[in-house]
Amino acid sequence: MSILELKSVFQQFAVKTCRLGVLILSLFFLNVHAVSPLDINSATVEQFAAVLSGVGEAKAKSIVAFRDQNGRFETVEELIKVKGIGRALLNKNRTFITVNDEQNTVINTGNQPTDS
Repeated sequence: MSILELKSVFQQFAVKTCRLGVLILSLFFLNVHAVSPLDINSATVEQFAAVLSGVGEAKAKSIVAFRDQNGRFETVEELIKVKGIGRALLNKNRTFITVNDEQNTVINTGNQPTDS
């Protein structure tokens, strides 16, 4: 192999490695964003449907309607008061949700189930 051929192979390798690095960084940043818990006091129908497993548009609308009628959630456990949201569905999505107060301070995460 000549020096020109080696140079060409090296350049191709460098380009592929750079593309792979960009892809890995992109996936990392997407993953970090995806892991941020969803505040059930401010989430939209679209956000509920996109983030929560087993929650489509109908259940998401029920959550938002319940919140509009009854006020802010104090804990993530209160989601089971919404028609169509049971303990199993709540437990499946527990790590993806949180409750923030009006100042956007986390007051209850879904990671710690309560005994109620």
